[in-house]
Amino acid sequence: MHAKVSRTWVAAIVFALSALFIGQSLADDAIPAIDVPVVAPDTAAPTPDPTPVVDSTPMPDPTPVVDPTPTPDPTPVVDPTPSESASPSPSPTKPPPHALANQNMSVRVASAVHADPRANSVFVTPIELYAPSIILACISSSTAMLDISQKNAANNLDPKSLVGDFSTYIRMTGSSDQVMSLINSFNGLRAMSFTRGIVNQHVLFRFVAVSEPTLDAKLCNDGKASNNRIVNVVPVGIDIDMKKADVRLAK
Repeated sequence: MHAKVSRTWVAAIVFALSALFIGQSLADDAIPAIDVPVVAPDTAAPTPDPTPVVDSTPMPDPTPVVDPTPTPDPTPVVDPTPSESASPSPSPTKPPPHALANQNMSVRVASAVHADPRANSVFVTPIELYAPSIILACISSSTAMLDISQKNAANNLDPKSLVGDFSTYIRMTGSSDQVMSLINSFNGLRAMSFTRGIVNQHVLFRFVAVSEPTLDAKLCNDGKASNNRIVNVVPVGIDIDMKKADVRLAK
């Protein structure tokens, strides 16, 4: 009895499975197949290549590296051998102004000038002086005051060419023409005496040829004696013995 029941369940299961497969097959045949269109994928647009960025400023060429100049080996220091230092030769020095060996010149000066016995001053007669070199003129008087160039004033504006104006001792320097012109200017050299009359006074002229313009008083005696002149101031010839002459008056 039991075996019969088992066979019945097996047959039922087989039948059920068969019916299931048959029904599925019939269903597939009854339902039409649906065509699904296949859409082709869109063609991708080509991506442009990125534009290369160009630097506007040109890059300078790299400076070539120069190998440094090899430093020479230092010269060994050698201790100098002690030796006698040579004395520096003295530089030539310019000689100071001095009197020349050649003192040749032409001097013309009156030996005397006349003055009123009552006068206190007198003008010395103009002199003449000619020399090829620079002249130092020394003019002096023991008691008379000497006034040269512009009168009644001390003309010492140029101490390199004239000193001692309005004193008893005048010195001047320059060419012979310059010295002569200065002595003879403004009516000539004037001698004055404030304590007594000018008569019986004297004026000494000394002319020295020198190497360059100088007013050194030490050189006044280095010239030749023949170039010195003494001018005496003498009274005019008036005395009580003078004869009187008749004077005819015009009618």
